[in-house]
Amino acid sequence: MKKELLVTGAGREATITVDRAADGTWLVTVDGTPRAVDARLVRPGTWSLFVDGQSYLVDLDPRKKGVAASVATSAAPAEAVLTVEDAQTRRLRQSLSHGAPARGEEVRAPIAGKVVKILVAVGDEVAALTPVAVLEAMKMENEIVAERGGKVTEIKKEAGQSVETGELLMVLT
Repeated sequence: MKKELLVTGAGREATITVDRAADGTWLVTVDGTPRAVDARLVRPGTWSLFVDGQSYLVDLDPRKKGVAASVATSAAPAEAVLTVEDAQTRRLRQSLSHGAPARGEEVRAPIAGKVVKILVAVGDEVAALTPVAVLEAMKMENEIVAERGGKVTEIKKEAGQSVETGELLMVLT
């Protein structure tokens, strides 16, 4: 199954397409340049790659702000923290936040907890998928997002107040 990814690291973004070839190898295209890659999983998170006659050992370690990628080659080891995003998901998110008109909504608490912060004010225009509040539940802070966006017309809760599941936090039109 073909997968298109956007990988960002060291201030550069690359479009990478990965597709399984009939012979079991992978066809990996980086910014339009195709390469045949023989990849073998050594252990979870560690891959042995053979690309253009060169062998690489790659360790992928998920972190909060991306994936730490360590590459061992015959020349020298290298490490970078990368962010990896599905290209289709990004395009969908951008079309929702930039292209679609705001439709309004009632933003409700998805879980019971305490309002830590309200991130918008009455009169603010909010794009779809934008954080509008922070709710604390079970000692964890959760960002609450406006799914469709709109103009904030009412704010029903303020920082420090407790809320029950489904309780109205704000209204967007």
